[in-house]
Amino acid sequence: MNNTLQRSFLTIVIYLCACACTVFIITPYSFTSFIGPAAGISTALVIVFGVKILLAIAVASIIFCLYLFFSLNLPIELSMVIITLLSIMLQGFWAKQLTLSEVNQQNWLNSRRYLLQFLFKIGPLTSLISAFTVVIVVILESKTLGNDLLFTFVSGWSGSLLFSVFFTPMILLTQGQQQLNLPKRTFIIIASFLAVFAIGLLFKISQNVQQHERHNTFKQVKNNVLKGIQKEIDITINDLNSLSAFFKASKTVDLPGFNLFAQQIFQTKSSVRVLEWAPIISHENRVAFEKKYNVILEKSTEGVTQKAGNRRRYAPIRFIYPYQGNEPVLGLDVLTNSNRIISMKNVINSKHIIASAPINLIQGNHTNLGILFITAVFSGSTDNLPNIEQSSPDDLLGFVVAVVQFKRFFQYISPSKTDKINLLIEDVTSPEPFILFGQQLNENHRYVESINLEVNSRQWRISFGEHQPWQLQQKNWQVWAMLFGTTLGGALFQVLILMMAVYSNELNSQVITKTRELIIAKEQSEQKNTAKTNFLHKLSNELQTPLHAIKDFCQQLSKSDNKEKNKIIQNIELAQDNMQKLLHMVLDLSKVELGESDVSSKPFDFHGFIARIEDMLLAKQSSTDITALQENTITFLIDSNVPHFINSDELRIQQLLVAFCDGVHELLKISNIRLTVKVHNHHLNSATLLFIFTNHDDKPIDKTVPFKHPINTNMALFSAQIAMAKEVCQLMGGDANLGNLVSGERVLTASIKILITSNEEQHAYQSHVFDEKEDK
Repeated sequence: MNNTLQRSFLTIVIYLCACACTVFIITPYSFTSFIGPAAGISTALVIVFGVKILLAIAVASIIFCLYLFFSLNLPIELSMVIITLLSIMLQGFWAKQLTLSEVNQQNWLNSRRYLLQFLFKIGPLTSLISAFTVVIVVILESKTLGNDLLFTFVSGWSGSLLFSVFFTPMILLTQGQQQLNLPKRTFIIIASFLAVFAIGLLFKISQNVQQHERHNTFKQVKNNVLKGIQKEIDITINDLNSLSAFFKASKTVDLPGFNLFAQQIFQTKSSVRVLEWAPIISHENRVAFEKKYNVILEKSTEGVTQKAGNRRRYAPIRFIYPYQGNEPVLGLDVLTNSNRIISMKNVINSKHIIASAPINLIQGNHTNLGILFITAVFSGSTDNLPNIEQSSPDDLLGFVVAVVQFKRFFQYISPSKTDKINLLIEDVTSPEPFILFGQQLNENHRYVESINLEVNSRQWRISFGEHQPWQLQQKNWQVWAMLFGTTLGGALFQVLILMMAVYSNELNSQVITKTRELIIAKEQSEQKNTAKTNFLHKLSNELQTPLHAIKDFCQQLSKSDNKEKNKIIQNIELAQDNMQKLLHMVLDLSKVELGESDVSSKPFDFHGFIARIEDMLLAKQSSTDITALQENTITFLIDSNVPHFINSDELRIQQLLVAFCDGVHELLKISNIRLTVKVHNHHLNSATLLFIFTNHDDKPIDKTVPFKHPINTNMALFSAQIAMAKEVCQLMGGDANLGNLVSGERVLTASIKILITSNEEQHAYQSHVFDEKEDK
């Protein structure tokens, strides 16, 4: 229980530290910025500590989400938290299942192939879960489908990959690995930590450079738009000032003169739609004015155009350019403009042009609002401007009005299409802002900046905001190169560091294996040399026996009479035959050692062969010593599974059987021997023949008695004949060994490889034997 609590607490600390690092590295920071790294570190923790810590990871994730919501004021929804939490836990659980055998058996560092498979599972493969999660959460967060979701996918995959590839081996190595010693583990941990620090620092520098370029681009676009707006307003003011100066300098201005001058300053590409002149008309001159020109009109409080009421002064619109389409405003008294739209008192008292609030034009539709730029024209100096109620008619000549519609210009200058920056222009002079152009900006993970601009006594607020958040903005090739370079470079560095350790481990294992093989080879060589020495010693003893016998017989021959000479000569010939056999045996052994002895594979009747060997041994014993025949016996037993016909070297089998039968009594120290012949079948028609020499008594054969694994013993110590038989067994693909039964009795086993004769070969052999008998 205590161990589980300690692991859970350690998991929460490591998880929160890794998530906190993302806050300092990633700029700008959003909710999706920590998903990839959090999934990567959770993968490492679950692989090392097990699935029981998933609850601790869930608690740590909730804590960090609360920190983002309350401290960083990030817009976080419950659905985003649930999806993120489930994906992080799923990735950790899947990685644990994929690497369960490698971690439990600690074989992920055994070879380079195992290492690459392990890193692929915990990195590129499982990180796909967090990458898809980042895309889903970005869509939920931005409420839109961006054009650059691929970058979002790759960045989430990259963060998860780097954290899992670096931290999983580091945490595993801190737990101890039998394959690597402490210095190697320490080197890998320190190198990995430094690499993580370097990658984080490089990524931070890259982020700062990217954000600096982003800010500069945004600032440049903002300045260009502001300059364009100010230039357009200056053009309007210049047009209005020119027309005002024209009326001030002229004693009388008729319609053709007005049109001619207005045509010279009017620009078709300008935002100015109409230029107007409204002279001051006294009440006494109203009748004459209306008879000669137009009826003086005014707007009611409901906005309806009607005939003007009686007042002391009027300022009806007399001239208008262009005339076509603007006829409805002729005669409209500009002094009746509502103070909510524009204060005519301020127009008269001001030396400058005054702009109005946005209004619906009488001569236009309601979709394209207009702004009135008005300036008062006086006949004399304007240093001491008269009040509208006290000025004389001779001082105030009238008003020059420019009707301006900025919609087309704002659409032209808006950077939304080219630079993906939205433009919002508001008139904030009154407490309730009025939108001149654009829509309210979304400030979620976007650059948004507002500038207040004074436009002829009106306050405009010009706001700029990015069309999409940084995650969904199109990235240039430098950003892509940095992302792929950091990801591939970091992963490759970690792979190379681990590869060096694995390769060093493999070299050490190979050195140890080769050293063991050399030691074993040396021991085998020493054993062979000892065996050869013992064999030569035994052979020399066996050769001395007939030599001494010949010497003794020769001495007896010189002292014996004629009757005993024949017997002595027979004994000498017998000793000579024994010597010749020993010499032939040594010659055969030398051929076997040199590889000059071949083994034939011909079909023959194996059961008949065993019967002939048994008869030959009985005849040999009966011809030598009747007492030995009674004391030393060999009983042949053939298992029922042994085939009747086999393909092998009949003479070699006879040689080894005769040799074993001659020396088995002395070898096992047993007088009554049972020779059991068995077979062990292999694939196809190959098999192994087993010759088992055991003690023979009157009890039945107990097939349930197990055999211990044969203990290799140097048979050259017993006799040269036994050593020759062992060499023949090895030449025929088998071996000869001594062992012990559970009861403690000795047993000699010999084995050779054979082929089971096919039916066609058996029929051919039987036909050949039958033909030979017919010929005889």
